[in-house]
Amino acid sequence: MRPTLPRLLTARDLPEVELQAAALDGHVCRVADSWASIVDPDDAWRRAEALAEALGPIVVGARGTAAWIWGARAAAPRRLEAVVPSSARHHVDRADLTVGEVLIDDDEITQLGRVRVTSPTRTVLDLLRADDWSGDAERLVRTLLVDHHVDPRQVAALVRRHGRLPGRRRAANRLRTLVDPLVV
Repeated sequence: MRPTLPRLLTARDLPEVELQAAALDGHVCRVADSWASIVDPDDAWRRAEALAEALGPIVVGARGTAAWIWGARAAAPRRLEAVVPSSARHHVDRADLTVGEVLIDDDEITQLGRVRVTSPTRTVLDLLRADDWSGDAERLVRTLLVDHHVDPRQVAALVRRHGRLPGRRRAANRLRTLVDPLVV
């Protein structure tokens, strides 16, 4: 009997050359640093699971990383963005991962397999309050609002809930420019 391969493949499962050949043959596609069968659904669970080793059980995928997990961007970011609750006091020593301590409540975190990721609503808030606002960031926010049915009033409620969150005023202003100001 043949052993069953995992849903996500890495160089530990098959040599990288074989995985690349399988991709050229149209059997697998890249998912972050892993490979997956093209017949498997491209869903948030699969994208999150591809980052399980990089993020670990405490760190929470956030901002651009969360936007990719939720399907708002096509490719995983080169530099992963993550957060930990300010009470966690967790240190990560990886060149490809930026981790910040933030005020975040349990209801703003979603568990996808072995990975924790900010909810679509919290992801929208984090993208809106970022220093580097661009057309790409705006597109990510609009995609999350539509594809995940994020209610702008929920985002505004998070802004009010976290009264000391950096960039919250900027986020509220940007949200009003993206949606009907009467809604928020």
